[in-house]
Amino acid sequence: MALDVLAVGPLYQGPDMSRVEKENFVVQELKNHLHQVLKFSENSLFRTKQEAEKQQKADFRASQARVAKIQQDILQLRSQHHNLVMENREAEQALRKKKYKVETEIENWIQKYDTEMGEKQDEYEELDIIHREEKVQLEELKQRYDVLVEEFTQIREEREINSKKRLEDEQELVRMVRAATLIQAMWKGYLVRSMLSSKKKKRGKGKSKDEKGKENAKGKKKAKGKK
Repeated sequence: MALDVLAVGPLYQGPDMSRVEKENFVVQELKNHLHQVLKFSENSLFRTKQEAEKQQKADFRASQARVAKIQQDILQLRSQHHNLVMENREAEQALRKKKYKVETEIENWIQKYDTEMGEKQDEYEELDIIHREEKVQLEELKQRYDVLVEEFTQIREEREINSKKRLEDEQELVRMVRAATLIQAMWKGYLVRSMLSSKKKKRGKGKSKDEKGKENAKGKKKAKGKK
């Protein structure tokens, strides 16, 4: 727009004007144009300033609204943050207590395990020593058992032989006793018969034949009864 004012057209130059007057006229025209430009610039600057102030006020009001909204959001976020911090602290304390409890239990279990394993190791070593001693004793007992089995086998064989021999001896003794009893019985019978026959001979001298026959018959009956 300033360019339009400056480019109004060529300055008026009359035929009778002198050079100075022409220059003064040109200067005056330039001053007028410059005044118009300045006035236009001032008006434009004023309008721009007013528009800028309006825009600034609008931006200020909008910024205040945004600031209030942001402050409200900040307060809400601070409240949420505080609540979350408190919840996290409570949760952290609970987790710390649980962690301490678990660590304590683990430590107790480890100590108990070490103690029990130490006791079991001592017990194992004692049992291993006892086992070795018993193993040595078992070997000795096995050797003694083998010897005893061999001795027992020999003794049993000897006992069987002795038992068989004793049985044979007892049977032989029974046979001998029976034979002796039979011999004694026969010998007694023989003696009785001898005595009876001698008595009959003595008595037969003064008796008859019939009486001798009766006495002989009686003697035979007695001898049979004794047998």
